[in-house]
Amino acid sequence: MLSLFSKSENLIGLDVGSHSVKLMQAYTDNSTPRLLSMGIAPLPREAFIEGRLAKPEVVADAIRLLANHLKIKRKAVAVSISGYDVMIKKIELPTMTEDELAVRMHSELGQYIPYNIDEVDVDYQVIDVSKNRPNFMDVLLVAAKKESITDFNNILRLCGFDAFVVDVDFFALSNSFEVTYGFGDERVALLDIGANKSIMNIAYKGLPVFTRSISIGGNQLTDTIKDFFNISVEEAESVKLGESVGKYPMRDLEEIFVSTITGWMTECRRAVDFYYHNYPEEKIATLYLSGGSCRIPGLDKVLREHLDIPVEIFNPISRIQYEAKQFDPAYVDYIGPQMAISLGLALRKTKEK
Repeated sequence: MLSLFSKSENLIGLDVGSHSVKLMQAYTDNSTPRLLSMGIAPLPREAFIEGRLAKPEVVADAIRLLANHLKIKRKAVAVSISGYDVMIKKIELPTMTEDELAVRMHSELGQYIPYNIDEVDVDYQVIDVSKNRPNFMDVLLVAAKKESITDFNNILRLCGFDAFVVDVDFFALSNSFEVTYGFGDERVALLDIGANKSIMNIAYKGLPVFTRSISIGGNQLTDTIKDFFNISVEEAESVKLGESVGKYPMRDLEEIFVSTITGWMTECRRAVDFYYHNYPEEKIATLYLSGGSCRIPGLDKVLREHLDIPVEIFNPISRIQYEAKQFDPAYVDYIGPQMAISLGLALRKTKEK
């Protein structure tokens, strides 16, 4: 299949969330990535129910319309599986050859994965020599539910695309950060806050040290605002992002925001505490926020105060090349944090694994 291409080319990055679909096309040639096209299209709430795909034809229509609007002709895409449907685990094994590792993983996989082996697709990669045992190696094990992969393939088939790479959100986010901001010698936390769920990836030199799916998302705040004021979802979304706050009593809004965001802080604090329980000496240097809900006014400051970690907004698009005539810098600044995962996918190549 891959041999159809005469050279390695960038794939189309397709990030499918429960709130929207994002498409991105970029170009890399051993230099700073160059943005060719990007866009985002909203999805109706009924497209996903409780995080599961409910109406694939609706999602496929949104992808097709967005691709047509962006004049994307290529059909090879990279997609990613979300946090709840993925297990990532680092295991220690005695140093061995690739063939020996393949045999061992095939025979012993069941002891590492808490799923029925027949229900998941599994991949693994040797990442380093074990830190404390030089005759052992660290192996990164990834298991993704086949049901989720099938869902994506069905959607792509409906809209005429072909999944050349099925990635993991955690890795796509890390890839986006590495290419644009770069990993130094410090540990950083990447927190992508979506509509119904969020993912946290604490990484060191590009490798995931700790990954966690967190049950927080922008829809929680939108729904609370909608129900309290008895307004539409669209109006509540506008209020959430600080665009229509003058219409409603500030005291009520403050109570809603404080109550919801306090719950978010509890979940984030729990994840960070769990990380420090396992790595007490490895401090997080900075927390970078991305995702559509990272733009909630004041969220970065609240996180900084509760977690006692420097917090910045992660906008990878601001650090790649793009034509100002084609992409308004103000638009890039606004939409950039939402496109972090899609950029990580768009950087993948047709001849990569």
